[in-house]
Amino acid sequence: MSTEQQQIEKIFKTQEIQAERIKLLESRVPEYPTLRVPDYTHDLQMVRESIDRFLASNHQKNMDDIVLQIRGIVSRIPNTINVKNHHHFAKATKRVVIAFLVLVTCLAFTIWLAYYFYKH
Repeated sequence: MSTEQQQIEKIFKTQEIQAERIKLLESRVPEYPTLRVPDYTHDLQMVRESIDRFLASNHQKNMDDIVLQIRGIVSRIPNTINVKNHHHFAKATKRVVIAFLVLVTCLAFTIWLAYYFYKH
């Protein structure tokens, strides 16, 4: 026999072994754990009754009335609200601004003087 035929025979043997294993596994019946499912029919009926009572109690009309009231309140609010602002400087701030303006004036004069002497 050639090696190819031997390999083919080995493959057939392994397939037969696998087929036997599969048949054995298929014949087994798995044991499932017993489940305890509680009965919720009473609770579900209570929820259904409360929903029916809610729908029958005309809450939708009350909500519509409340929304209309809110819209009326919002429509009465002005678009712009006037705010009075009063800006003022502290006592020392006026002195600082004056000193800054004097320094800027001195700087401008110095630059002008330097430019004048540079050109002449």
